Amino acid sequence: MARWTPLRLAWDAWWATRQGPRAIAARQRARLAHLVAFARARSRYYAARYRHLPSPVTDVRQLPPVTKTDLMAHFDEWVTDPEVTRAGVEAFVADRARIGQRYLGRYLVWTTSGTTGTPAILVHDRAALAVYTALGYARALLPWFTPRVLWRVLQGGGRSAGLLATGGHYAGVVLAEQARRHGPWRAQRVRLFSVLAPLAELVRALNAFQPVLLGGYPTVFMLLAQEQAAGRLRLAPALIATAGESLPPTARRQLEAAFQCPVRDSYGASEAVVLALDCGHGWLHVNADWVILEPVDAAYRPVPPGEQSHTVLVTNLANRVQPIIRYDLGDRVVVRPDPCPCGSPLPAIQVEGRTDEILVFPAASGETISIAPLALATVVEETPGVRRFQVIQSAPTRLRVRLEAASPDAVEAVWEAVERRLRAYLTAQGVPAVVIERAPEPPAPDPRSGKFRQVWAARRDSDAAPPTAPAG
Repeated sequence: MARWTPLRLAWDAWWATRQGPRAIAARQRARLAHLVAFARARSRYYAARYRHLPSPVTDVRQLPPVTKTDLMAHFDEWVTDPEVTRAGVEAFVADRARIGQRYLGRYLVWTTSGTTGTPAILVHDRAALAVYTALGYARALLPWFTPRVLWRVLQGGGRSAGLLATGGHYAGVVLAEQARRHGPWRAQRVRLFSVLAPLAELVRALNAFQPVLLGGYPTVFMLLAQEQAAGRLRLAPALIATAGESLPPTARRQLEAAFQCPVRDSYGASEAVVLALDCGHGWLHVNADWVILEPVDAAYRPVPPGEQSHTVLVTNLANRVQPIIRYDLGDRVVVRPDPCPCGSPLPAIQVEGRTDEILVFPAASGETISIAPLALATVVEETPGVRRFQVIQSAPTRLRVRLEAASPDAVEAVWEAVERRLRAYLTAQGVPAVVIERAPEPPAPDPRSGKFRQVWAARRDSDAAPPTAPAG
């Protein structure tokens, strides 16, 4: 597989869907066997975890689940290349000038945002990156780029805009910067726009660039849709691709009405970039020939189709340098129990991903200013020393921050830095008169959903109160 090019892999992915479920399952079984054998031979962590298991492994359920916390605690034993070390990778991602460059000249590295409470550092090899590119070609580019969309893209010169939380080694930013490095043509036509910028500034920049392809977070596009409807934003995109947050059907319809173009969704994670892709019928189809996605309950037992899972275990069959095998991703999914109307043989799912909310603040002018949750979250999580956090809008001009520092001895200093950065950011957005208070309780999963939300607006007093569930 390492010798395969993205085009050859794309052909295989396209052909697998034409062959049907049996061909997809056969590829999955073979790739799982190869991955487990490789991990046993090259990863000290997996060699120890799997030493009492049969060989070969014929069913992924024979393998024990793993968590982000445990893998990060054993980083140097987890990776299969001894030249990759936690100290080396952490030094690499600490340098923002190296975003989009290759670690050790051969690996792309990015960090997670910590939506499940614990950030991680992920390393991906060339073969895995070729698979991600191929799946994009075969299962997004071909079905999403209808003749009408393609014609509008060509008319617009192929200008693409990524609306992302920039400034860190996040997957979308790293991949976009890597693409821009492939030549001056891409550098001129692919641009990143920071969701941390004030909305008016973002609107001006987009109007000047006039992208025909837009990619980013649904909540950011919802803010831009309001600007488009008001006439301040004047774009004519051919396609909008969303990721990183849930895209409810109502939000999709609003975006399509505002921008007069198709909106397509995808489901991915830093651990496995292209997990599932939108088919246009309200479902996401899992790339099951390269990913194993297991909906499970709280005890990691399988959840039947049609029922929402407590979490999901993911196995990335492409990456060898840092094997992801039965990894607790923390999302809740529902598998469609019957065939999807689109006709795809790939499993169809719906995902409860991020459930953070757009926050609305009163401005001095008497109007309101809306801020995307990912922008606010980035300000906090990029503060040195922050381990976990939650920001709750408990009143129109009041934010309550639950904070956990990486070092207990640095809590006060970290809090002061968080408060200072939040205040500076809100002032730049035009809402300086916001009270920022430190909550006495620690960050915790929602006691009803179990999901670790980072940013939301309290609808009731209990929404901002200490959680009733233990803060694990």
